[in-house]
Amino acid sequence: MSRRSLTPHGTRTATVAALACGLLLASAGGAAADRGTGTTDTGGGSGNGGVNSTVKFEYHSPGGGQPMTSSTSNWSPPVCWFEPRYTNDALAKHNEDMEDKGPLEGIDHDTAENRKEETDAHKDKDGMWWERTPVMSPRSCEIGELWIWVDRGDPDPPADAIDPEILAGLAYAETKLPAPPVDLKPNADRNVVNLPTKIEFSEPLDRVWTTASLVNEQAGVNIAATTVAEPVSLRIDAGTEYAEPSSCTYDLVQADGGYQVDSDGSGCNITYRKSSGEGTYSMEAQIVWDVTWSPTASPDGTPQNDDLPDGLSVSEQEVTVKEIQTVVR
Repeated sequence: MSRRSLTPHGTRTATVAALACGLLLASAGGAAADRGTGTTDTGGGSGNGGVNSTVKFEYHSPGGGQPMTSSTSNWSPPVCWFEPRYTNDALAKHNEDMEDKGPLEGIDHDTAENRKEETDAHKDKDGMWWERTPVMSPRSCEIGELWIWVDRGDPDPPADAIDPEILAGLAYAETKLPAPPVDLKPNADRNVVNLPTKIEFSEPLDRVWTTASLVNEQAGVNIAATTVAEPVSLRIDAGTEYAEPSSCTYDLVQADGGYQVDSDGSGCNITYRKSSGEGTYSMEAQIVWDVTWSPTASPDGTPQNDDLPDGLSVSEQEVTVKEIQTVVR
């Protein structure tokens, strides 16, 4: 095994595989904000002859929707990892370009000499330099090596090397969920006091999945992970204290080729006890999604034991509640 590293030595690095993980994901997600099924690359690459090693996302999200929200506040997607980025010649060329920019924009002379010694030591060797990603988020990563040399076929990857678990977390952060397709009976603009509000979906929901993968033949890397979100329950909040009950939760059932809900006969339907007057009540619908992942490019791979947090998707609609007036003669 041959493993050498190049450290930042306090210098500024200009090559960016991805900015902060949030920016990386926002870039990819924004390109497919209204997606159904599709593919998006994160971009990146050295831009100077190096191998363009990137994470690629593939989506299955009928109707597109909103970014999945984690049900737990202490979860966040991976923010730092190593991935194969440069051939030795490409990194040497990059270092030369950085030195030409001078110490204010590139690297100082001593650092350039140190890096040249490292790349010279690996000349004509079969392997790649793995880069810490994102290189411009030191507050999100442990300060240390920017690049680590890895021989091709080395069975011992660098510490914090990108792996299926990291890809699963990135896929989770990339997943977009459809808003709850809730229909009300009576309709939202025709509700009346003391009449139960029944809930059903205007169309069945499908499960949603995102596959994240990284393939780099030169480095011998071919990994993927698929995150799958399956809708399991719906919670309805009336949006006012003048309702009995103030909320109802329904389990979703499989029907019509997807997941459905129909609260007729469920034993829990919100009933408004007071008119909304000249205004409205903001009724909120929230779907809980059970999220699993597998170290494959298929949504039907065997789920891992360490499931990801449940996901949430939310929608609101304004409900007008009137009183029925009767005249007795």
